[in-house]
Amino acid sequence: MDIEIRAARSRALLDHEHFIETMKDLRERQKDIFADSAASDVEAREEAHAIIRALNAIEVSLKADVDAVTILKKRKEQHRGND
Repeated sequence: MDIEIRAARSRALLDHEHFIETMKDLRERQKDIFADSAASDVEAREEAHAIIRALNAIEVSLKADVDAVTILKKRKEQHRGND
C-alpha cells in the first residue's frame, strides 16, 4: 500500500471520534480491572496490562504511519532546497 494512503487512513482513524472514544473506553475498562482486582488475582492484572500494551501498540503504529510521511515530505523539501 502506498505510504501516503496508509498515512491518510491512519490519520483518519486517529482523528475519528468513535475510534478515540472506543480506545479510551477500552483503556478505562482495563484500568478498572487492574484497580479492582483482588491481591491474588494476578492473572486478571496481567491480562489487563497486556490489553493496555496492545492498545498502546495500535496507536503507536498508526502514529508511526503518519510520522513517516511527514519525515519523507521534509526530506524531499530539504533535497529540493539543496538542488
